[in-house]
Amino acid sequence: MLDNRSLTERYIGLFLFGFFLFCYPVLTIFNLPYLLFGIPLLFFYIFTAWSVLIVFIIFCGKIPDRVHSSEPDTAGKHLKQSG
Repeated sequence: MLDNRSLTERYIGLFLFGFFLFCYPVLTIFNLPYLLFGIPLLFFYIFTAWSVLIVFIIFCGKIPDRVHSSEPDTAGKHLKQSG
């Protein structure tokens, strides 16, 4: 069963992946005077990597239904309600 620690580890992994994608040495690999679909290669890489990172955040950041408890939240029901 997944917990908050697992979700936190996912986000840390996604941060590190994004940091790798946009670090200077990786960007210099794509800093070439070529055009891809009429777009400079560096700009094409930046927007493609950005889009891939967003998709990973959407898919990896979702909390599956099995994480949520099937029991209703009963916290505070024993307290006397004032009216």
